[in-house]
Amino acid sequence: MEKQRLTKVALWATALAPFLLTACVEDDYDLSKDIDMTITIGGNLNIPGSGTEEFTLADIMDLEENSIIQADENGDYALDKSDTTDTDVDVDAVYIEHVETDRSTTPLNFYNPGGMTGVLEAEIKDVKMSFTFTKDDVTTDIQDISSADVDFTGDMTMWFNDNSGNVNAITLKRGLNVAIRMEESDASDNIDFELLDTENYGFANDDPQTIVFLNDQSIRRGETLRIPVRFRRIHNFPRGQGLTSPGHFSLKTNVIANGRATTADPGTGDINVTLMNDTELEPFYLMAVTGVIDPDIDVNVDPITVNDVPDFLKDENTDLDIDNPCIKLKLTNTTPATVNLQAHLNWTKDGVTAQGFGIGTDRTVNTPGQSIVIPGNYTSEYYLSRKRMDNIDPQYNIILDDNLYEMTRHIPDEVRLTEVNAQAVQNETTIDLGEDGAHYEVNTIYGLNAPLKFGPQLDIVYKDTINDWAGDLEDLSIRTAVVSMTALNGIPLDFEIEAKAIDLDGNVYPDVNVDPVNGTIRAGRKIKGDASTQATESNVELRISCKEGSMSNWDGLIITFRGNNKDVTPDMNATLNESMSLQLNNIRIRIENGVTVDLN
Repeated sequence: MEKQRLTKVALWATALAPFLLTACVEDDYDLSKDIDMTITIGGNLNIPGSGTEEFTLADIMDLEENSIIQADENGDYALDKSDTTDTDVDVDAVYIEHVETDRSTTPLNFYNPGGMTGVLEAEIKDVKMSFTFTKDDVTTDIQDISSADVDFTGDMTMWFNDNSGNVNAITLKRGLNVAIRMEESDASDNIDFELLDTENYGFANDDPQTIVFLNDQSIRRGETLRIPVRFRRIHNFPRGQGLTSPGHFSLKTNVIANGRATTADPGTGDINVTLMNDTELEPFYLMAVTGVIDPDIDVNVDPITVNDVPDFLKDENTDLDIDNPCIKLKLTNTTPATVNLQAHLNWTKDGVTAQGFGIGTDRTVNTPGQSIVIPGNYTSEYYLSRKRMDNIDPQYNIILDDNLYEMTRHIPDEVRLTEVNAQAVQNETTIDLGEDGAHYEVNTIYGLNAPLKFGPQLDIVYKDTINDWAGDLEDLSIRTAVVSMTALNGIPLDFEIEAKAIDLDGNVYPDVNVDPVNGTIRAGRKIKGDASTQATESNVELRISCKEGSMSNWDGLIITFRGNNKDVTPDMNATLNESMSLQLNNIRIRIENGVTVDLN
């Protein structure tokens, strides 16, 4: 507050007028030697008034750039501080490198009873081979798999051994089919694959897992017939297949051939040929999985440090009773899984950590209005407030009642989010893996935002000094005085005034009482430069009296403004704005019951 100085000329003109009218002295007489020049003037003296400039809350706050108290674009003040944490979420690749194949050996009997010439035929019936994929160290971040995308090639192979020594070639006839089936499954859509030789091979009607020969295929002695396929997807796992337990993957598939074979090189008697069937498969990665994932989401959030708070807001007797403080949580989840978040919020004040409170709920418990859930590939904003916030979807507005009152009634030194438990909800989702695994982020922005609008429990104390009066009051010993002023208050708080008298050195007079006669400044609402707002005028009067003796070198007052909101009407109550103003006008001193003037 601006320091004031009363007009000394006016004081002396008033105080000495009676003396000047009645006294005369000789020019050569030295009054300072032999005459006591201390006189007492009776009655009351009025010192002409002065006033302060209109000063704003911005002047009172005098905030540093990094203060937690900030004004928004409209000038409204709030405790406003946030912090950001990026959390990496990785799911390891799944590489299936252990492949076992079970080659089949099947005799083909080309019967020639009497040395016949021409083409002999043999039946190929349920000739079965199999292959098995296993992996025992699948990342446990994957809890269950209902399907997996893959991308690898394999060959179904066939060749023969001639036991009789006189067969140079056999022909596998058009229409021969090769069915690929998961063991213990009756489904015909477990494995999706493509044929890489569509000129010679196709699919059976309504059966995309059965390969049909479109043309006769001849196999010469020592050669191998290859049916190339590209595997794309594995799904509809039967019981005992797929992810059989956490970390363990197993897949067994049978390849069954049915059809006819012929040979054009008969000899005499029975012609015995052994048909050999096998698969040649390469190791592969699961490119993507659909199922339940539960990756480790380790969120560690740095504390919010509260700094550069005006002293009068940190006073130990202050109760801010902020009307509706809130914790804002902005959570960006780039994983495909829905994430449920729980945490504990506590705060530290003067080295003491409060017990705090929990936020969010267990993912297995349905607690409407309290859960913090972030869908996959989504950004959610939650507002944890003392009471319902306007223009916020109730789904994202969690009401914490008096928990936030306790946190903000005394501005803390630090706010900390601890025991953060972020877990994927156990719903089925699809996650891309590939050769590098999956790499995602969970971005957490959390902050305290508390507009400086108050409730009825508000109790704040602001102290300031009006001084530099000694130059006007020097040589006076005052026993009783009344200081009056007019307050133009544009701040939406009532202020109760208390004061103490101080001397020239700033020391409080121990035996002087300052009693408010009219000590209340009523709330107003005036924003500097806004003609639609208006300050409230209040008359303030303080009586200063000495218990014993008198005051000399009286230099001013230390004034305590105790702000409250108990009687402020709802239409007047508003968020503090940096342009709200207060002005003290017509500050006057009335000296009562006489004054002693030292003229020495």
